[in-house]
Amino acid sequence: MFVTIDHIGIAVNDLEAAIARFNEVLGVSEAARENVEDQQLIAALLPTADVRFELLQPTDPESIVGRFLERRGEGVHHICFEVSDIEAEIQDLTAREVQLIQGAPRRGFVGQVEFVHPRAAAGVLTEIAQIELRTPTDIDLQMGRVTVATKSAGASADVWKRNFGMVDSGDTGFSSSPANSARHRELCIRDSGERAVMRFAEPLGSQGPIHDFIENRGEGVYSLTLITSNPESVPFVKANRGSTVVPPEQLMGVRVGIERARSGGR
Repeated sequence: MFVTIDHIGIAVNDLEAAIARFNEVLGVSEAARENVEDQQLIAALLPTADVRFELLQPTDPESIVGRFLERRGEGVHHICFEVSDIEAEIQDLTAREVQLIQGAPRRGFVGQVEFVHPRAAAGVLTEIAQIELRTPTDIDLQMGRVTVATKSAGASADVWKRNFGMVDSGDTGFSSSPANSARHRELCIRDSGERAVMRFAEPLGSQGPIHDFIENRGEGVYSLTLITSNPESVPFVKANRGSTVVPPEQLMGVRVGIERARSGGR
């Protein structure tokens, strides 16, 4: 069973530049780095209070991440969920005929890992990990939700419910947002309240940012939303007169929203 989101994997062309930019925009700092030779990449972890950004720079343009950059450019490469027992999780996923990349755990940067094929996760490359490497930090930012652009919010949410045991988040169900010309459906990990919220957003017509994202990049992770008790403590918000949306061109292809935490919690 999924525990929470551990990290967001982000493919970048220049690791040092990306680390500097994430620090400049969000105030997060590098906590660990590793040359992952079997995957032909160098990875760095930049933690928030409850999730990490894993920046991935390929060392070979023909590697998996290298080909991703060639095809799609910088941006979110995968989402990693923590599991308590990866062997048991793999057995459970296999029994439910969920398509895996390897079929067995391997040693990864953060622990023992396996990947679920995007075809089994509504277009999202999904990693599961039994975590061995922790990177504590006192930064205030927390993960609010991950928004996935999809042609059908209902169908994608149903895939995640069936394959990963996630549940509808409260009474959210379907809703519409005229400003974004989209409707969405939210899921979370069972019995976790508002932790690890996945929002599946479907364009309502032939216009709007969700529609444009799918047209240009295909279905996949559209944006991340971070929450904080003090938005003004986030360098980007402070420097841009209270603006709370970091456009992708300012953060290695990653669109980030900053929201104020509600009183008493998220």
